[in-house]
Amino acid sequence: MGVKKRPLSGGSGSRVRAKRADNYDACSLLSTYKFMSRKNTSVDKVIRKSVVLVSLTNEDVQFIQNSQLTQELKSKNLDFVLQEDGLSYLCAWNFRALELALILGFVFGNKGKQWLGKTTKDPWYVPREIPLRGSFYVHKSCKLHSGYDKAQVGITVSKFIDLADFTEVSVNTYGLTSMVEAISSFSSSINFRKPHHIVKEEFSNSLKALKLKNKIAMTTLPFLDKDILTNAEELSTGNAVILEKSKASLTNFVESLINHNEIVPSTEKETTDGFQQVAQEPEIPRRTTGNTSRYSGNTSSVPSQTSTRENTNRNTNGRTLDTQSRGMNANYLTQDQIRDYCVASVRASIEAVKAKSPYQILKTYIKCPRQHYVDLVYDNLNRLRSETNCNIVVMNLNNVHESASWFDSLDVAKHTKGTAIISVPHPSTVRAVSIGGIGEHNVKALQLLLELLETNA
Repeated sequence: MGVKKRPLSGGSGSRVRAKRADNYDACSLLSTYKFMSRKNTSVDKVIRKSVVLVSLTNEDVQFIQNSQLTQELKSKNLDFVLQEDGLSYLCAWNFRALELALILGFVFGNKGKQWLGKTTKDPWYVPREIPLRGSFYVHKSCKLHSGYDKAQVGITVSKFIDLADFTEVSVNTYGLTSMVEAISSFSSSINFRKPHHIVKEEFSNSLKALKLKNKIAMTTLPFLDKDILTNAEELSTGNAVILEKSKASLTNFVESLINHNEIVPSTEKETTDGFQQVAQEPEIPRRTTGNTSRYSGNTSSVPSQTSTRENTNRNTNGRTLDTQSRGMNANYLTQDQIRDYCVASVRASIEAVKAKSPYQILKTYIKCPRQHYVDLVYDNLNRLRSETNCNIVVMNLNNVHESASWFDSLDVAKHTKGTAIISVPHPSTVRAVSIGGIGEHNVKALQLLLELLETNA
């Protein structure tokens, strides 16, 4: 029998002390800095011959110089350069990777808060919605790691040289943790080669040269001085005559367009009244005969109402080209006859559109044979729309009634003379196609549809 262990005097439970979770405030730069120093000790080593420069304004330099940043770093390897011509910058050398992340996070974080107007009392506190954006420079002699741009998020090396002999590195990210990790990893992968005092001198000269070049470019632009390129008085005098002529031409055009649009509806009304007068001609009653029935001794007469126009124009077996007698059944037509009728409807539509203003918005209709040609129109629909800038739609049964008034106003019989067409195709053998747009575009669309029907016969 084994010996029982003596119970712990302090109560039940293990004597092993539980490891406390390493918590930190992700919006505090100091808390993130201390956490990353405990998490990765390799970023706490001094990078040999390291030099990084950040271009700043005089106000930014004074703010950073009087802040707690220098006290926290406790390092003499941070230099603030204030020049009389307004060219100021910050230079850090022989730094640790984590120290560079702390410096850039402090500078970019406070800049972002100023841009968005969300300044805080604590300069070390950077909310997550504040963008961490900015640029720093390294000397062109530095060897950059080839694969950092794919691995690190938020760091970009510029391919264009703004300052001579220097490479610009841009930072664009949100959140202190991701920025600190990215900058620490990036700075550790750079091989610095030149000493810091030579790099500082070259950077100052490059900043002066860039400012001088921009100043020369701005002062030598001719349009900044008044009346160098043109004389305002001569220009206004010469353009006044042209503007008056253009104004008069535009006024005449608008008046002619209004007059034309007022004449066209009256002509259409006269045509409609003519049709109504023909329809209201006196009817000729047909002679009726009495029929006796073996079931009833009464006689009945059924009058047949036919007009003179129907007697002269109607075919005895079906529907004719007369717009007033299209309520009866159509004759049988071959596919060639149906196509010829559709071609005639297109020609009649072109003639009707040309009689209107080329700038009037119209909606016209044509008929297309259902067999073979409807598929051809569908195949060329996108091309027709792009070339004519018109809305071309093959209509369905639920909206085909919209085209009835247009077809009634067309003189299709004029374009079917000399053909064997004596009646209108049955609705089941054709499809209506609508074309919407201004007059001149509408004519072009109708002509293209006419080419489809004629060339694919």
